[in-house]
This record gives sequence, C-alpha cells and structure tokens, in this order.
Amino acid sequence: MVDLIARRLTRSNLATPKSMSVCTCTAAAPAVEARLRRARCSAVVCNAGQLRKLSDWIRCNGGSVHHALLLSDNAPSGCRGITASQAISLQELEAGPLVTVPQKLQLTSDHTLRIIKQHASNTLAGTAADKLSNSQLIAAALAHELQHAHVSWWGPYLQSLPSQPPCPWLNTSSQQLEACVQPFRTARGDAAVAGWQEAVKQQRQQMLASSEKVEQLLGHALDITAEQVLLALGHVASRSMTGGSSSGLVPFMDLINHGAEAMGPMLQLDDSN
Repeated sequence: MVDLIARRLTRSNLATPKSMSVCTCTAAAPAVEARLRRARCSAVVCNAGQLRKLSDWIRCNGGSVHHALLLSDNAPSGCRGITASQAISLQELEAGPLVTVPQKLQLTSDHTLRIIKQHASNTLAGTAADKLSNSQLIAAALAHELQHAHVSWWGPYLQSLPSQPPCPWLNTSSQQLEACVQPFRTARGDAAVAGWQEAVKQQRQQMLASSEKVEQLLGHALDITAEQVLLALGHVASRSMTGGSSSGLVPFMDLINHGAEAMGPMLQLDDSN
C-alpha cells in the first residue's frame, strides 16, 4: 500500500487551491477566444473524466482518494498534475492520507513476470528476470498493456498517461531538442547547457539498445515492438517510484507534481499489502 501522508502538506500546492490561468484575447478576435474557451473546457472535462475513472478504480479496489483532488493541465507545478479544487483543512490533513493505492494496483516487475507466464512460459519469465532490469520488465508490461488498454486491468490508469512522456531523448529532431534546452540557455547562458544535446543523443542510443533487447527477448511473446517499449521506457523513467523492495508505477501518485518552493509530500511504502 502506498500512502500520501498529508501532515507535511499544509503549505504545499496540494493543500492550496490554485486558480487556472486565463488566456486574454482582444475584442477583435471573438472566434479565437471562443475556440480557446472550448479547448480549455474540453481539457477540463477530459481531465475530470480521466481522474474520476482512476479514482473510482482505486476506491473500488480498497484504496482512497480525497474528494477535493483534481487533475489540471495547469497545476501549480507548471505542468499537468494534481491540485486541489478547494481548501483542505488542517484537521482533514491530519486525519489521514490524501491518497492510498493498494499494491495490487501498482505495475511492478512481478506483474510483468506473471504476464509473461500467462502468454508464454515460466521458462521465459525466468530468463527475462535474469537478463532484464526492473525498468525493462516494467516497460515490457506497460507496452503490452497499452496495446490492450480497453480491456486491461490497468485501463483507468493507462488512460491517465500522457501520449508523450516528458523525456528529451524521445525527441528525434535538432529543433525539438533546441526547444527543450532554450529555456535553460535563456536563464543561465550557453555554458550551462554545453554538451546537453550530445548527452541526450547518447542517452537515446542507450534507451534504444535497452528497448531492442526487450523486443528480442519478449517481443514475440507479448506482441510488442522496440518502438513501443521505448515509449514505455519513457513513462517508466519519468514516473516510476522506488522504495525498499518495491519499485514500479503507482497509479495516481505519479500524477502528483509540486513546485520547487513547496514542501515535498511524505510517501509511505508498505510491502505487506
């Protein structure tokens, strides 16, 4: 069971509602304003639907999610994440966790081995456990489940994932890489980003080799390609959690981002359930 303990969140973005930013348009462009308004409403409706399905799934399987939490494309962290729709009182925060996620809902390397046994054999599962890292195993399972998201046990969670993980090494063009580095160059100068693009390219080659290894070993059994595994590795690299003997993807928890000025949330990992 993973708990998000609230006692340290009294000054964090989870405990403080954040108003949505509003795009301002000139009176001469009502059509543009209307399109932006529709786009904002669509994003809010989409996020609300995703989070409701995810929260219901967690609750139905023995977990809990505080009713005031919502998913926003403009969270206080500056990106997509969980925020609060209303003030959460100190009494509520001290009463218990804002979120609890049962272990059975977490996507771990153990789940991967069970999937391999189901679709191939115990022998292949043992070979995979010996030759692949935990990240590779989890990415293999995630790639497989994403191909069957409409019938997957993790369907509500899979629907909450972004289409493109925020990993620079997933970008393939110089223009995309330059767009990633430009804010840092502007803020800190050329010296601060010297060698950055080359390091990203080297990381991409490492991740490609990692995904190709997964495809060679498990591609046929799980019907996954190196390209699908590469994308899944991006999710694992940017979202996985590790604590004690537990590692993997924890639904809902990996949506929680916070600004640098906020106090970090306290997480508890309990391997027993």
